[in-house]
Amino acid sequence: MRPILYTLFLSLLALVTPAVQAQRAKKPAVQPTPSMRERVRSEKRAYLVQRLSLTAKEAEDITPILDELDEKRFQLWREGEALARRVRQGDKTLTEAELYAFLDSSLSARIKEAELEKTYFLRCQPYLEATKLVRLPMACREFARRFFEQHKH
Repeated sequence: MRPILYTLFLSLLALVTPAVQAQRAKKPAVQPTPSMRERVRSEKRAYLVQRLSLTAKEAEDITPILDELDEKRFQLWREGEALARRVRQGDKTLTEAELYAFLDSSLSARIKEAELEKTYFLRCQPYLEATKLVRLPMACREFARRFFEQHKH
C-alpha cells in the first residue's frame, strides 16, 4: 500500500510543481508611474547638468527635447514588448515565423531608435556648444546604465 501512496504522491508533486513554478515566473509588467517618470527625468536632468556642466538655461532648453525623445523611445520599446518577453523567457511555443518576426521588428526598432536619437539630439544643437552636444548622447547612455544598475530588484 505504501509504494502506491508514494508513487501517487510523487506523481501529484510532479504535476503540481511545474504549475506553481509557471505561476511564480509570470510577473506582471511594471508600468512606470507618473511619479517614477518624473523621478527619472529629475535625476537625468541633474546628472546631465553635472556631467556636461550645463548652465540653467541650457538645461531648461534641452530638457523638453530629451523628455520627448524618451517618450518616443519608450513607445517604440512597448510596441514589441509582448513578443520580446516570450523570446527572453524561452517560450517553447514560439513558431519559426514568430521568431523571424521578432528578429525583424527588433532590428527595425533599433534603426528607428537611432533615427529618433539623431533627430532629437540635433534639435539640441541651437542650445549647446559642440563639445557638449557631442558628449550628450554618451552622457544619456551613461545615465541610463547607472540608473538601472542602481534600481535593480
